[in-house]
Amino acid sequence: METLTIELKQAKSMALLEDLEALNIIKIIRKKTPPKPPGKLSDMFRGSISAEEADRFNEYAKKSRDEWERDI
Repeated sequence: METLTIELKQAKSMALLEDLEALNIIKIIRKKTPPKPPGKLSDMFRGSISAEEADRFNEYAKKSRDEWERDI
């Protein structure tokens, strides 16, 4: 006997597997997969914008902060 992991590509596939189980050809073993721990946000978004774009954004943020510092 061999245990396999199968990825279903269509909804009809499960019905087919259940039919095979009903004929005692296979046994379906359902496993709960543990949720993946969330990674660091910096890792998730690393590379989503170019370095040049990031520099432009940082300059814009600095200018915006400086505008709040000035006396009106």
